[in-house]
Amino acid sequence: MMKKTLLSALLIGSISLTGCSTLSNLIEKPDDQKTVEDFYGSAMEAFEEKQWDVAIENYEKLKAYFPYGSYAEQTYLELAYAYYKYDESESAIRELDEFIRLYPNHPEIAYAYYLRAVSADSITRSWLDKFITDPATRDIKSAIRAYDYYTQLIQRFPSSKYAVAAAERLIVLRNQQARHEIQVAEFYMNKMAYLAAANRAKVVLTDFPRSASTAQALKILVTAYDKLGMQENKTSVEEVYKLNQDKIEFSEKTLEDMKELADKDGGWWNGLMEGLQGIF
Repeated sequence: MMKKTLLSALLIGSISLTGCSTLSNLIEKPDDQKTVEDFYGSAMEAFEEKQWDVAIENYEKLKAYFPYGSYAEQTYLELAYAYYKYDESESAIRELDEFIRLYPNHPEIAYAYYLRAVSADSITRSWLDKFITDPATRDIKSAIRAYDYYTQLIQRFPSSKYAVAAAERLIVLRNQQARHEIQVAEFYMNKMAYLAAANRAKVVLTDFPRSASTAQALKILVTAYDKLGMQENKTSVEEVYKLNQDKIEFSEKTLEDMKELADKDGGWWNGLMEGLQGIF
């Protein structure tokens, strides 16, 4: 994910040529006697070997002793990536926020936006999500923040090489947030708080259009309205569901599939929302 800069490559080459004796001397030298090249060389060696804690320590020392110049500028991105890989996502975001503030015209600014989004996205993710867990059951704030960061990337750099990956993550995160609302709605249904359940189901339809939870949200609305004795609303939702059943009962789609669904027949989502007008 992280690219080597020319500067990084030259430094790595010089490190390999000097041999282990030089590195030993480097380690033994007091910090206040080290040059910026010493800190950066040690950080990059650790970075290449995926020793993230050692890399972080040297990058942080470089920033403390030499806060200005090209080394410090490059250090922000590499330190952020090291923090991300070391599962210190909040620290990565902190570094990237500072980098974006200080260097808004940097050649790698789009990468900084993308890495910030990925770092926020990683906070509520787990390798178990592929098997037995659902990130929608966790704190949704990080998903909302990641969604915002991906959106900022696409809006500012729509032609960047990171835009497509960001758009695909937006679909996943939108579905995740929609599932979270469904889980809350089902909780209220179990508590027989039908109005609250209906309100949470409506959030899925209004805030997360074309999500994979659309059908489930409509079903909750039908049941909730029935329990509330709102038969006219219930009938209207059932009719809308039947008219759009072949389009709304789908699992998560690829970006291309989602676009095709959205554009079909003038946009099926617009038609769905028009059918629901006046119901809520």
